[in-house]
Amino acid sequence: MQYINAYLNEISRRLPRKNRDDIIEEIRSILMDMIETHNPGADPDEATIKAVLNEFGPPKKVAQQYVSYKPLIGPDLFSIYLLVLKVVLTVITILNFAGVIVGLVNGAFRETGLFTVVVDQFFSLCGSLINVFGIVTLIFVLFERFVPEKFKREISDEWSPDDLNLVEDKMRVSIPELVIEIIFEIIFIVFFNFYLDKIGIYSQSEAGWVMMPIFNENILRYIPWLTAIIVLNTGINLYLIRQGIWNRAAGMAKIVINVLKIAVFAAIILGPPLLIIGPESWPTLSHELGITDQQFTQYMNLGLNIILGLAIFGFSVDTVKHLWRNFIKKDRTSMEIATQ
Repeated sequence: MQYINAYLNEISRRLPRKNRDDIIEEIRSILMDMIETHNPGADPDEATIKAVLNEFGPPKKVAQQYVSYKPLIGPDLFSIYLLVLKVVLTVITILNFAGVIVGLVNGAFRETGLFTVVVDQFFSLCGSLINVFGIVTLIFVLFERFVPEKFKREISDEWSPDDLNLVEDKMRVSIPELVIEIIFEIIFIVFFNFYLDKIGIYSQSEAGWVMMPIFNENILRYIPWLTAIIVLNTGINLYLIRQGIWNRAAGMAKIVINVLKIAVFAAIILGPPLLIIGPESWPTLSHELGITDQQFTQYMNLGLNIILGLAIFGFSVDTVKHLWRNFIKKDRTSMEIATQ
């Protein structure tokens, strides 16, 4: 019944939450009756199931019959809309970060300061993504409203039961998310290995912009470990992009990487402080904050430890999820099949 479950899953994703379960059970009952009619008194084979699903119609068409409202973008165009949106937003994000890296390497932001650059580029990226999202959505909404139905059906893919993805949604990977994660990891490696002396708090004085380093020499012992972890994680992400789904090998590798991350982050929390504001740099900020440099350093390290603690919790949850999905759940399923 893999095809039946995959077919119902495709319909379920397009239904409102309120009546989703009741609708799916109703459709399942109809499909089982149709299968019984095609092949009475016998276990249905794959060909019979595909014939019934093909007769019942594409999942998006079936789901639309149970939706009372008219969507901004109909089922014929929605899959194409999502694909275009993901590609365009990913490209915009990559180009934005590439521009920042090139500017930093060339020294184009020396006068403004790194902190100001990061903030400006973040809000610039958010604005660009919102604008692009609006433009793409508006184009498809106009397309939905004014293009003849016949033409929309022609550009919509022909549907077949063979198009169903028999892999559970939880096993699929989100390529845009992986691409963005890889970009951030590359930026991290570049900055912490080659531009560590440029990471700090930037402020403006009479002589211009001044940078106050925030990392002490203790950070150097962790950079090789963090770099190795990121390289391994990037390799896994590239593998997942190629495969398109999670499998046991990728899950096991992710568990190992998560354990390494937890170990390194725990060592940072338990080890000597990494962040410091030197007394010689403090006068620049002291008149604005009203606290001593020791207090500010303590607050910074406390904030870093809280962030790392939350990250450890997230990695632990992710590890348990992969253990359950790839080992405990699969072993239970195998035992149930063996006892049947």
